[in-house]
Formats: sequence, structure tokens, C-alpha cells
Amino acid sequence: MRYLRSAVLILFITFPVLLTAGQRPNPLAYDLKVGIEPEAGSIAVQGSVDVPLEDAEASTLKFNLHETLEIKKLRVNGKKAAFAYAPVEGPFPLPASRGVVVTLPAGLSHSAIHLEIAYEGRLKALPEFNASSDFRHSLDDQINSRMVELAVFSSWYPQFAAGQPLKADLALSLPQNWISICSGKKIEEHIQAGRAITHWSSPKDIDIVILASPAYKLLRLSDSGVNIEIYHTQMPEPFIRQEGGQIASVMQLYAAKLGETNVPNGVVKHVYSPKRKGQGKAGFARPGLIVTSEGLTLEALAQDPNFSLFQGIAHEIAHDWWNFGAGQGDWINEAFAEYFSAIAVEKLTSEKAFVDVMADYRKQARELPSDAPSLSTVGIMEQGSFVVRYYKGAWMLDTLRQAMGDEKFFQASREFFETYRGKPAGTPEFRSFWKMKLGSQEDLIDLWLDSRGGPPAAVEKSAGN
Repeated sequence: MRYLRSAVLILFITFPVLLTAGQRPNPLAYDLKVGIEPEAGSIAVQGSVDVPLEDAEASTLKFNLHETLEIKKLRVNGKKAAFAYAPVEGPFPLPASRGVVVTLPAGLSHSAIHLEIAYEGRLKALPEFNASSDFRHSLDDQINSRMVELAVFSSWYPQFAAGQPLKADLALSLPQNWISICSGKKIEEHIQAGRAITHWSSPKDIDIVILASPAYKLLRLSDSGVNIEIYHTQMPEPFIRQEGGQIASVMQLYAAKLGETNVPNGVVKHVYSPKRKGQGKAGFARPGLIVTSEGLTLEALAQDPNFSLFQGIAHEIAHDWWNFGAGQGDWINEAFAEYFSAIAVEKLTSEKAFVDVMADYRKQARELPSDAPSLSTVGIMEQGSFVVRYYKGAWMLDTLRQAMGDEKFFQASREFFETYRGKPAGTPEFRSFWKMKLGSQEDLIDLWLDSRGGPPAAVEKSAGN
């Protein structure tokens, strides 16, 4: 069985941080009505966003919004507000976004902002991710006659600090024959004037995702208390049934090791988005939701009938636990998700498969150039950052596990998750927590976090492999 681990195909991170604002004490709250016309490629949105402000003296409010969407209405705390367009903020490449700077009306209490907004337009026509040699100029978000896929990547909704907690209530209108899957729990659905109207609630999230197609088929599975919904248009049924069992096993394993996490409505939804390319066969994840490229998966199956998404899916499921690394510390999310996907291989397939996976991590980390960034400084878009954040980070965690022993390592991992769930963590928090757990071996942390290039020389020498 071959497992997908490809730096090229899954380069876009699962939980991007777009703006550099500090951590908000309360989540952003969205209440949006969204109308989509797939044939025209257009979207119209109206609603409100409650934005907690860190600076009560602020005179402006900034957010990102897709550059081809025209703002028709903007009010702040009931008063009409002036706004101007500006360069997009944040380090993440957002080729279809632009910044919006709102001048806050005088005389308002700025402890919280209630923003009323209406906007509409067609998304900028860009290729699917991985369809262009320059990924900075492509994105997955699409509205066309085959499919709708909207997430954080194109700023289709006002984005203040993506990757940080938000809650959302969404009313979605699509043509009657379209099936939608969105963030959170479906509250109700009905047909009105030839339109399919659905309402969704997502009280604990980091993105607002809309997926839709007129061709979606649904397979519902329940395995060992885990409820699963798999949406697809043409996937082989034996493949997705096998995958359903894998999802259930991985969910049970992680819950046993780390405790329960947030899965909206108690259902794990896996959507094979009917795109041809995309972020990768394993795709991206949000709480209780995994989105995968159907085109790339079918292509892999045609080349290898034994192809499996198992480890890639295990990585995405792990983000239901590891989703709190903030800013530069986003490597925490990816290192833990990657290492726990390897643990899923170990516990649910074989020790030999685990050894092979770890050998590949070590090989790729050793091949890093000597000036590759350290874990303590690595950014999202730097050269070699994928290998540093995923594979070198996973190798570090395996070294900690060997130093501590399984019982103490998994106990500490569970405590780390419980300590930071629902709030941000960065490299300083990781460093202090794990130093405390390692005791007399605490120097291991600094060796791994601060070494540039491949693994620390001292660790390589002691490993002897």
C-alpha cells in the first residue's frame, strides 16, 4: 500500500494566518446570507461581522476581501462608514485579494465593532492550485457550472485574522439541483422559488467553507461510534468504503491518545471536490471536514490500483486536534499532524511501515541545505519550509518520544493539546512546555528548535543512522 506524502501537492498550509494582528480575546462572529449563481460564476453576500477590537483608540479597521467583489454597503455600529482599498495584508500569497481600510465613525465605542456589509461580483478567473507552475498565482476557490469551492484562499468573505477562532451562521442559496456542504452543522434546508436554501452553524471554527456540486453523491457510514459522510461524484465505492473504515480507526486512535476534540454535529465529512488539480490528494482540513481533489485521486488510482490516501487523511484528521499553532508557530500544527499520521501508520498498519515513513522523513531532512531555516524561525513561504515544518518537525517529535518513552510522551502530548486547545501557541510556548516535560534532557529542545539545515549535529551523531 502506497501512502501519499508530497511536498509539491500539499504545500498550502491547512491553517493559514493572514494578518499579523495579535490574538483576539473573543472570536469573530459572522452572520452571512450568500447567493451563488454557478453558471454566471457570481456571488452576492450580505450580512454582518462582529469584530472584537484590541485597540479601543483605533481609528481604522482593516480586512481582506476578494479584489473583484464590489462593496455595495458598509456600516459600522449602525453608521455609514467610509472605506478605501489598499494592498493585501499578511505574508500568505493571496493573488485574488485586496485590503479594505474602513474609517471608523467618530463617537463610537470601539470595544467591539458591528460591521454590516453587502458585496457582489464574479471571482477572478485563476487556475486551480497546482495547475500552474507558479502556485502564488493560483488558488482552489472556484465558482463554475461544475462546482463551487470557497474557503480562506481567495478572501470571499471579510477576513480579519484567518486561522484564529471564529463562529459563523450561514444561509446559502443555490440552484435547486445543487447539493452543498459547508462549515459546521446543517440546521435546515428547503426549496424556495427554484432555489436550494440551506442554513449552517459553525460555533467553533477557523474558516467558512462552501462546497457544492449538482453531481454529488453521498455515502453515509457509521463505524464503532464514528459517523462519517463521504461526498463524491465518481469515486469507486470499494475505495471510499475502505476509506470510511480508515477514518473511523484514526479518529478512535487519536481520541484514545489525546482526548475528545471538536467535530461539528459529531460527523466527519470528507468531500471529494470535483476539481482536476488542487492542493493535493489529501487536500485541506477544517474542524470535522476534509476536502480532497477528486481529479488527483482518480489519477493516482489509475496509475496504482493499490494507492491509498490513508496517511494523508490521517494527517488532515489530526488537525482536528493540532490546530492552535499561531503565526510563526504554525509549524507546531504541521509537525504534530504529520507525526501523528505516522503514528496512525504504526498503530493501524505495521511497525515496518512506520519505520519506512520515518526513514523518509530523516532522508528529506538530511537533504536540507545548511542555511535552511530553523524550526524556531521558519516561515510559511521560505525555501525548504515544507520539509522543515513537516518532516524535520516530525523527526524532532520522534526523538522526544524516544527520550521520554511512549507513556510519558503521549501523556505530555495530551496535556499539550488540552493546555492550548482553543487558544494560540507559538514556538516560545512549545519550548517552555516540552523543556519542563524533558527535565534533565531539556537541551534536546534547543538543539532541535534552533538548528539550521538538517537535524542537529549532536542528535545525528548519537543516532548513528
